[in-house]
Amino acid sequence: MTDITPLTILLEFLPTLVVAFVYLVAFRDRRNHFIEAFILLMAIKAVTYFIYNIWASDPSYGLPSGFTDTLDASDLYWVLITNFIYHFAYALQEFFTWIMVAFIAVLFGQVVLVAKLALQEPLELRFGNLMNRLTGHRPLSDGYSGLRDRLNHITFSEAESQPLNPDVVSRAWSESWKDYLIIGLATLLPSVGVYMMSFNLDMTPNTNVSFYAVGIWVFLTWIYRFGYPASNRIAKGLGIKLGDRDIGSEMMRGVLGWFFRLNILLTVILIAFEIIQRMQANLLDSLGQYYMLGIVQAAPPILFALVLLPMSEGFAQVLYKRSLETIRSGRTRLSNVHWKNTVVNLLSAVGSGALATGAFVGAVMGVSLNFAYNFMSHQLFVYPDQVDESVQYMSLNGLSNAALVPPTILTLLMIIIPLSTMLLLGVLGHYIRRRTKGGLEGFAFFAGLLTSVAVWVLLPGMDYLIEALVTPASIEGLLFFRLRPVLMIPQASDTLMRIASEFAVAVPMYIAAVLFILYYFEFRQQWRQETGEVVGPLLTVHARDIWDSIAMFAVGILGSVLGVLLLSYFINVFSVGSLIAFVIDEIGSPNGLEFVFAQIVSPFILIAEHNMIRTLLMLVAGPVFWTLILWLSGSKGEERAGNVVGWASLLATFMAGIAAFMWTYLDAMAGKLNPAWPFVAELGLRATITLGILFVACCIVLLYNRIAHGDSRGWWFPPLLMLLAIEYFVYDDQFTLIALVILPIVMTALYRLVYHGTPQIKNETVLVTYIRLSLMSVAVAEVLSTALWVAGLGTVDSLIGGSVVHYLAMILPHGIVEIPAFLFAAAASLRIARDLAPSIQSKDWGSVRLKTWVLLKDMRLWRTYAMVLFFLFIGALIEANITPLVVAMFSP
Repeated sequence: MTDITPLTILLEFLPTLVVAFVYLVAFRDRRNHFIEAFILLMAIKAVTYFIYNIWASDPSYGLPSGFTDTLDASDLYWVLITNFIYHFAYALQEFFTWIMVAFIAVLFGQVVLVAKLALQEPLELRFGNLMNRLTGHRPLSDGYSGLRDRLNHITFSEAESQPLNPDVVSRAWSESWKDYLIIGLATLLPSVGVYMMSFNLDMTPNTNVSFYAVGIWVFLTWIYRFGYPASNRIAKGLGIKLGDRDIGSEMMRGVLGWFFRLNILLTVILIAFEIIQRMQANLLDSLGQYYMLGIVQAAPPILFALVLLPMSEGFAQVLYKRSLETIRSGRTRLSNVHWKNTVVNLLSAVGSGALATGAFVGAVMGVSLNFAYNFMSHQLFVYPDQVDESVQYMSLNGLSNAALVPPTILTLLMIIIPLSTMLLLGVLGHYIRRRTKGGLEGFAFFAGLLTSVAVWVLLPGMDYLIEALVTPASIEGLLFFRLRPVLMIPQASDTLMRIASEFAVAVPMYIAAVLFILYYFEFRQQWRQETGEVVGPLLTVHARDIWDSIAMFAVGILGSVLGVLLLSYFINVFSVGSLIAFVIDEIGSPNGLEFVFAQIVSPFILIAEHNMIRTLLMLVAGPVFWTLILWLSGSKGEERAGNVVGWASLLATFMAGIAAFMWTYLDAMAGKLNPAWPFVAELGLRATITLGILFVACCIVLLYNRIAHGDSRGWWFPPLLMLLAIEYFVYDDQFTLIALVILPIVMTALYRLVYHGTPQIKNETVLVTYIRLSLMSVAVAEVLSTALWVAGLGTVDSLIGGSVVHYLAMILPHGIVEIPAFLFAAAASLRIARDLAPSIQSKDWGSVRLKTWVLLKDMRLWRTYAMVLFFLFIGALIEANITPLVVAMFSP
């Protein structure tokens, strides 16, 4: 056993505390019972799984002799990161598992209900004399002709509830927690044997038992312990009636009646069996250890059921009602089915499943390739079963915590990638189904089934089980212990159990997770309408915006190809390539102070940071830039006082820039500059200092005015202005300035030429057109520069005899994620510009300022930004860690 230190307890609860803190900050006064349940689940797992396993395990097991537990700051960082991911991923897996239990309970309940309707009345009449002798009452016929007649007369006395209504969730929990607790305790001892299958009578490990089989039996035990009671609770909650009979209440009384007594009887029988078995083997002294260890493992599911089953009961009721309607009116529904919508829904599910499968397989191959190249002597393996033995070896033979980080990260990714695929499939299905018709259940079934089976077939051997080993660590003399995941490689003898596990656990989990996400989005929209919150989760990007963004990219591709071909007739093709490379280098390479940043961080951090800034500028640079200019030049009346602040801040910004330049110049003359830094980097550092001081001072004044006077009094202007100036100096950002000022001149000329003679052009001045197009010009510049990078260099490469496959290897691995994300960000920028256009055209400058201010405060903007960044971060990971290896694989 391991001594549990206070630092161990603190670090094991740290992931839960971090998630709770983020929830409180992000949601503030908006409660979300599902996130709260997830946080509570993380806390329960921290105690019942992580801390318990640390305490119960031998800390020397799985570690080589000579292991060093000392950590430095970098090692501690990775230990904390991997520990957080481990906690979060295991809690999410548990969350989806219990959602699956709730949905399987629905199907189980349908079987029980049909069996009750089909058999109860005939059996009661068949054994009427016996029942009359036992009860004194002869059963009477219910008057229905058979199962079909009874199904047709089933009614629901309770209306379909809103699963996201906090009152509904609270009521479900208050009504059900005692039921789940009673049944959980009643089934506790009968289920101990399943958890102890991997032990012999003398409590030594049983090596002949497949852990896949144990997992399947544990899952089936959960269905027995909680799925059956949950199914009857759902029936009771829906108020299922047959005529005057309350079928739902009858079924629930059965759970608390005969089912409870059955498990008490099973408890007595199984305890007696264990005693007899151990007495015969002269091992009676191991009985206490057997039940103690078994109870410790069988008890936590009671807590999981108490937390998650009541919360998911509303969704389960929806599925129950819809499934029962399908069963009893299947022929009618089939005859009235809208085949076009059904086919579209099926194709959408298959397409979404194929896309999710591609993302899953690509992610696993990329992770395997990166590990093989870096830790297997530069091998170029792409399948997990080609690297898993090396991963396991490193996990068991690493001599320090730092050496354990790489195999731990890969092991965690084997957990994260499937869970992320479920989330991706659900979210993707939601947005696809907004434009199609069809049932949620059908979409979830086919999409989940296809994805789960496809990845299982395409990546054989990846259905790993995970073993948790205790690892000591110390920082500054403070000792703590942690769990680390280690891959358990499947054996040939596990084949049948692995197949059973795939179809008994993995496939239902994919389907249940996708269906839960689809239900959540559907009812969230309904709940927002009921509560008056009608805003969408993201900026309302129209299909027109997306198609325009794609069209810009296509025009950029075509223009780049034709431009290179045309220039190559007059200039040497190598010179054309050098020219394009120079332009792209000026746009994309780190300049200014970012150049220094690039020297001290990893390629991933640099690429991610660059994409983060470029995307933010695409979305808000145009509106903020023109809001500042239009407000500064067009303020009237009461805003004159604020205008003074604006002009003063403009002058202060200008003077701070001059001061930074003179400071840098004088230091250069005195030889005080770092020779490794370019002049613009030194200038960026000093400009950040001078402008940063002004920025902080202006923010303090702004905050004071907000608190003291309830109004900014014009002090909203200086911080935004100084942020733009700091961005310019830090990044030496000529690109954004050119995109905001120069590119709109060309765009205005072309726009007015193409649409010459239209009423819109006749009714607006050149300046209005210029401002309107400048709002979207940064996005246009980003799209066109991306097209130049893709097609321009590709065309040059083909003209000089380069390999097309090699070139595609340079852009496709990260481009298939990064380019669509950039195009969506560009589409969002177009939508922002179009929403502001009416105010520009009517020269209502005050409205422009107001709308921009509302935009900056709108959480939809920042959720859209976060969503784009998520995919750009994935693209950055691929570009930094996978693309170079793929290029090496396809190098001529």
